[in-house]
Amino acid sequence: MVASYPIPPKAARLPLRFDPAALQADLATLGTGEWLAHFNTGFFSGDWSGAALRAVAGSGNAMYADTHQGEFADTALLQQCKHLREVVESFQCPLRSVRLLRLTAGSNIREHRDYDLGYDAGEVRVHVPVITNPGVEFILDGKRITMNEGECWYLDLNLPHRVRNRGESDRVHLVIDCQLNDWLRGMIARATPDDGCECDFEPFRRLVLSEPAIQEELVAITDRRTFLNHTVELGRKHGFDFLEDDVDAALQAARRNWMERWIA
Repeated sequence: MVASYPIPPKAARLPLRFDPAALQADLATLGTGEWLAHFNTGFFSGDWSGAALRAVAGSGNAMYADTHQGEFADTALLQQCKHLREVVESFQCPLRSVRLLRLTAGSNIREHRDYDLGYDAGEVRVHVPVITNPGVEFILDGKRITMNEGECWYLDLNLPHRVRNRGESDRVHLVIDCQLNDWLRGMIARATPDDGCECDFEPFRRLVLSEPAIQEELVAITDRRTFLNHTVELGRKHGFDFLEDDVDAALQAARRNWMERWIA
């Protein structure tokens, strides 16, 4: 009999937990030469970089080789990191790419989707925060997901998501790409769903929809950059704390919704 599993939530904390201090001790052994900047500069501002722990064997650039080509193998870096290796080895499912991803203070990852990842596609990405801070904002499908050090999270990254580090220290996650099997499906089924919390932009949006004068003020702006900047300033004037990326993401979401209705 084939086991059946419920449809997974957008985000869920898996029933796994790891010692943050031990993972941070491994992290402290990495030299600056282990980190490679993300190649897609259009995806981020600031410093977003990674260190490969498992990658396509023999690839020239272990961090960003085509993850759909070749066999994956542990890197020498993983072999020297005892506690990180124990985390990786605790996953009883086939693994593909495993990386440490670092987002330095003040850096942003712009909204995007990872179309090659998804529960239905048979491959998902798991996050284990190694170092984080309260200023880190991970926005998934418009909701903020708060992930604490040592926790283990399943996220549907087929959905629009963005990250910004508004804190004063780096954010480093252990990111594991997994192929689904019954063990992992069972872990996700037993996970604690998290619907996330509302960002400051949403109550501001509702304020705009209720105030014709504000609508007229914004509609009169024709330049996109000016519109983004003015909307942020207007939000702060009314006591809301959001950034231009939030406004831009909302505009993209409205366009997607309009296109979906038009196509339907």
